[in-house]
Amino acid sequence: MSSAPIIRQLTTQLGRPSSRKFHQCISRLHSTAPRSKHEHYNIVIAGGGAVGSALARLLLDDSFGLDASSRNNRSRPLKIALLEQRSSPPPLCDVVDSSSEPNSSFPHPRAYALSPTSLSYLGPSVLQSLVRSNRCGIYDSMQIWEHDGPAQLHFVGDDLDGAINDGRLVNLHSYLQKSDESDAVKPKPWLGAVVEDAPLVSAIWDELRNDDRIDLLDNVQIKTIEAPSYNAMGKIEPPPHVYITCTRSQKDGQDENHTLSADLLVAADGANSFVRKSVGNFPMMTRSYGRKAVTCTVELDTSKSYQGMAKTAFQRFLPYGPIALLPVWNSVDTNQTSGPIYANVVWSTTPSEANHLLSLSSSDFVSTLNHYLCQGPNVNPSLLADSTVPCINGSVFTKLAKEIDSFLRTANTALTMGTWTESPSRNFFRMPPRSVRVASPILGFDLTLSHVLTSSGSGSRRGGYTSPRVALVGDAAHTMHPMAGQGLNLGMADVHALANLVKEAVDSGMDVGGTDLFLDRYNDDRMLKGWGMVGGVHGLHEVFGYSGSVPNSVADTEQYQRGGSVGGIHSLLGYSRSLGMNIVNGIGPVRRVLAEVAAGATPKGIP
Repeated sequence: MSSAPIIRQLTTQLGRPSSRKFHQCISRLHSTAPRSKHEHYNIVIAGGGAVGSALARLLLDDSFGLDASSRNNRSRPLKIALLEQRSSPPPLCDVVDSSSEPNSSFPHPRAYALSPTSLSYLGPSVLQSLVRSNRCGIYDSMQIWEHDGPAQLHFVGDDLDGAINDGRLVNLHSYLQKSDESDAVKPKPWLGAVVEDAPLVSAIWDELRNDDRIDLLDNVQIKTIEAPSYNAMGKIEPPPHVYITCTRSQKDGQDENHTLSADLLVAADGANSFVRKSVGNFPMMTRSYGRKAVTCTVELDTSKSYQGMAKTAFQRFLPYGPIALLPVWNSVDTNQTSGPIYANVVWSTTPSEANHLLSLSSSDFVSTLNHYLCQGPNVNPSLLADSTVPCINGSVFTKLAKEIDSFLRTANTALTMGTWTESPSRNFFRMPPRSVRVASPILGFDLTLSHVLTSSGSGSRRGGYTSPRVALVGDAAHTMHPMAGQGLNLGMADVHALANLVKEAVDSGMDVGGTDLFLDRYNDDRMLKGWGMVGGVHGLHEVFGYSGSVPNSVADTEQYQRGGSVGGIHSLLGYSRSLGMNIVNGIGPVRRVLAEVAAGATPKGIP
C-alpha cells in the first residue's frame, strides 16, 4: 500500500508542509510504514520450486540457445526476478548435513523420477553436486509386471544406446566423467534418477546465487496482478507490461512493498497457481482419478541375494493401481553394501484403501507392502467366468470353449518365457528387495488430472499455456497420474521450450512478451505435447484399470494373488493387456522406442 494517500490526509489536517508537526508525523510515518520498491524485469518467475528455479537456470545459461552464434558464453542482457513464497532454500551442503538437518538422515518421500533429458536441463554443475552429495537415485534398469498375468516389461540402459549414438539423447556420464577416467569404461546409460525435492531446489539455487542478473526474492506474497487483455495483442504498439504488487517479509519484522513490472510473467507456482487464477484467462479441465497415492521412504534388505539391484526400479500393477519401488541415495556406492539401501514407495489405490494403509503402524505397513510387491507374475485368469459356462449349449461346445480358453492362456505364458531367449540377464524376472522398515513419514495425496484448455471469445483465442505477457509452466498448466513418473518431466519440457523461445527473442532483439509470435509458438507446442502426454498416461491408467481379478479390498489378500475368475469383458481386456505387454517386451525395436520416449529423446528423423 502506498503512503501517498496518508501523506495527503496529514497535509489537509496539519496545514502547510513547513509545519514542524507535519514533518514530525512524516518522520514517524516513514519509520513504521512498509518500505516500497519498484523494479522492472525482463522475466518475473512466480514460484521458486523445482520448475521455476530450473527455468531461471536455463535462462541464465549462456551456453544454451537455439542460435549457434549465441553459444559463445556471452552474457545476455536479461534481468530476472524469482519470487518464492517460502524462505529461500538452504545451501545443498546444509541439506545433506545430518547434524544441522534432523530429517536428512533418510530420504524424504517427496521426490521426483527425472528422465535423462530432464536431468540434462539441470546442467553439469547441478547434476554433479547432486551425485557427489549422494542425493541422486540412479536407475539403469526397470522391471514392470502385473498381478493377474505372466507378462513383464524389462527396460535397461542399453535400450538407449541408439538414441545416444545418434545424438538424440544426452549421455549423462559425460557430465560426470573424470578427466583421468579411461574412455574404455562404458557404464550403462541411465534410464532416469530419483531426486528429492529439497536437495534438487537447493542445488539449483546454489548456482543462481552466483549470477547478478537475477534477484532471488523469498518470503514474497503476491497481492495483485495487472496483465494486459487479449485485445491489446495484435496492435502496432506492444501491450503494456505486467504489474505485480507484492509484500516481502523482512528479518527485522517489517515488510517491504514491491511493485514489479515485467515483459513476461511466468506462472510456476503449482497446481493451485495464484497467477493463473488472478489473470483469469486460463480455463482448466480437471478430473479426479478416484485414486489416492500413498508414499514413503523404506529401508531395503541388504542381504547378499539382493546385491546388484540398487539401480533397478520396480513397478507392479495391482487391480486398483500400481506400486512403485524407486531407488534413492545410490549415486556414490552402486552396491551400497556398507550402509542402508533406501527406496521411495509410491502406491496408488482407492481412497478408502489408501486411508487404510495410512492408518497402519509402520511394521504392519511394511508387512503389507512386502506381501503385495514381492510377488511374481501369475497366470491369466480364465476368460470364461463360471456363470457363463452353463449358458453354452451342449457338452461339446462347453469342452471346446474351455480348451480354447486354456490354450490362449498357455500361449501367453509361453510367449512370456520366450522373451527370455533375447537376453536372459535382461528379461529374467527378479524378485524385488524386501523392505525392512519405514524410514520416513507415510504421506497421502489425492490424484487428479488437469490441463489448460483453449476457448474462443470475442473473436480471439483465450486460454492455453499463454495470455498476453503471461505464460504457464509445470503444474500450473497440467497435473497427471504418477504411474509413469512424467509429472515433473513434462514441466521440465515446458521450461526447456519457453527458455528456448525467450532466448531466441532476446538474440533477435525482440520483446518476447510484446508480440504473440513467440508466445503462440510456445502455446502450440506445449498444447500438443502436453495433451499427448497427459492423455497417454490417462490411457495407461484406464488400460491397467481393467483386471481379470478385482477383489473387494486390498485386505483380501487371497483374491489379490490367485488370479481371479470374474471372466467376461474384464478377463478379456486383462488378457489383451498382458498379450500387448509381451509383444512390446519381445520386439526389441518397439521396446527401444518406448524407452526413448520415456527418456525424453528426440524422435528419430526430427532435427
